[in-house]
Amino acid sequence: MPIYEYRCEDCGGTFSLLQKMGAGERETCCPACGSDRVRKLISAPAVGSSAGVAPAGGHACSIGGG
Repeated sequence: MPIYEYRCEDCGGTFSLLQKMGAGERETCCPACGSDRVRKLISAPAVGSSAGVAPAGGHACSIGGG
């Protein structure tokens, strides 16, 4: 299940929820104030693996020189 981010239009708080795909704003309430006036935020997907991140090797930046 994906994690969706929301912003409450009443208190301005942001929060994340683990929900089924296609879950709508109508089914979501702000955990801080209980309002149902929330908007789903657009966020970058988190991509990863259970194996972790392998080092790329080399340098990420140019060292310079001639």
